[in-house]
Amino acid sequence: MRKILLCLTLLLSILGYSQTGVNTPTPQRTLHVNGSLQVTEELNVGGSATTAGSAGIAGQILSSNGAGSAPTWKTLNSVSGTIASANYVQGTTALTINQGTTADVPGATITLTVPTGMTQTFLFTVLGYAVNSVTGGDTGTQGVFSLLQNGVKVSSAYTSTSSTGNLVNLPAPVTFLKSITLSTGTYIFKVQYSSWFGNQIVNFVPSTYGGYNGDTEAMLTKMQVLVYNN
Repeated sequence: MRKILLCLTLLLSILGYSQTGVNTPTPQRTLHVNGSLQVTEELNVGGSATTAGSAGIAGQILSSNGAGSAPTWKTLNSVSGTIASANYVQGTTALTINQGTTADVPGATITLTVPTGMTQTFLFTVLGYAVNSVTGGDTGTQGVFSLLQNGVKVSSAYTSTSSTGNLVNLPAPVTFLKSITLSTGTYIFKVQYSSWFGNQIVNFVPSTYGGYNGDTEAMLTKMQVLVYNN
């Protein structure tokens, strides 16, 4: 009878608000395990006194939400400090852009979305060539490659072709970088070219160049975007 009463007393104390220790006489939390813990099946987090917590899905990791809040399951590419995605586009067809005009570089456009409730940092690397459209001409050219976000310029870089000597019409390739932090939304990024002087060709296929070996990608405009979670 004494054993029954003792068991009932212990059970009632556990069911009430108390702290229970395993291998410790001074538990610091509702359940304090001083030693290893083995979970044979799922681990549920969150929920309430009347609803089960979430077991997450395969491949997710457990992320802390700080003191007083239940941790949550997250996919790795949504955790702060990780790369959410790596994106790449390159130019397609050749396009002549006449002096004093601006045009989108064919193929160098990408649409990216920041998920709800997040901010992300976009790191851009843009590479471009603009070739003098006058074959064998002894006139240099000048212009600017620009990166646009939803139609607004956010970065640019100057480029040119030589005008004298054996390197006539050799374009100076330009590479420029840009970092942008954005909140929830969908954004369209594109590369444009503005011709300051002379008529130029973007996405040029250098088939008339000495030693050309069929490399149609050699002078395409290229854009890479790494997206980081904040």
